Amino acid sequence: MNRAELQRFDVHDPVHGRVPCATLLPAAAAAPLPLCFFLYGGGGSRDSLADVRECLEQWWGSGELPPLMVATPDVGPWSFYLDDPPRGLGWESFIVQRFLPHCQSLLPRGTNAAPLRTGLVGISMGGYGALKLAFARPDLFDAVAAISPMLEPTVDAAAVRPRNRHHYPPEVPRALLGPERNLVLYRSDHPVARAQANAAALQASQLAIYVDAAGEDALHAHDGAEFLHRALWSLDLAHEYRLRRDSDHAGPDLLERLREALGWVGRRLQPAAAAPLSSLESEWLAWIADRNGTPPATQLTPASAVFPRVLRALLAPQREAAAREDPTFGRRYGLL
Repeated sequence: MNRAELQRFDVHDPVHGRVPCATLLPAAAAAPLPLCFFLYGGGGSRDSLADVRECLEQWWGSGELPPLMVATPDVGPWSFYLDDPPRGLGWESFIVQRFLPHCQSLLPRGTNAAPLRTGLVGISMGGYGALKLAFARPDLFDAVAAISPMLEPTVDAAAVRPRNRHHYPPEVPRALLGPERNLVLYRSDHPVARAQANAAALQASQLAIYVDAAGEDALHAHDGAEFLHRALWSLDLAHEYRLRRDSDHAGPDLLERLREALGWVGRRLQPAAAAPLSSLESEWLAWIADRNGTPPATQLTPASAVFPRVLRALLAPQREAAAREDPTFGRRYGLL
């Protein structure tokens, strides 16, 4: 197996000085490549990318992960990717203003002038960081995946139960998660509050969102993931949500979960070409476009990519009648 290219380097930042960073490129990757940030969890560093290097090489080799550049900034082990200028923290700004342009300059672009597609995948603390970055700037990011994101199930810092805050080490940002929480900072940084404040832009951007929660999470991070899922549902923001019945915050299936999250994001950053239509599928599409003639006599298999469009077309009279009676009909998710 060809080794992926791991590069370690520093990026200068006016707040934090020289920040260690790392990138990983698949062997012999053809340009252009999309970019995916890998944001590590609490206690990690830029070497967290080197720790999963062999896994990424295997997934690239098997085709489970599309080719892309994976990049990791070293924001300290417990920063929560926080911007808090009064207390000397500017990690979110560093990623967007310094690290992102630097990684873009490193990418092999070839002659393709298409816009660079960028995603985020984060675990635990990194899942929190990935979500808040993407929700605040859907114009910069095309897809985000969070594995056991470490967010609390409320946007009110004063309402957080001991169940959801007992586990923080003293090194976490004190104004965000420590005993001297700043209510304004907490709310402005919370991914759910950002989604609520930026719902229209998120809807327009069609940011691809993936949330993976563990039903046996020792840190009860699945409470926050469920809170996020319900908020996204209420806002009618498309997302994929997985609550794994027997998974824990970390454990034997963590790498499997990382593979699935990275693959999900990678396929949205670099989608495969659509399969050619069969003659029967083309017949059904022609009927949908016309709708005046008789539908084809042969039914499509439910596994056909065209089948959902056919189903909607066949139900069009009922759908239109229901929409006249129910103003919520046009939503993706119903109001429960």
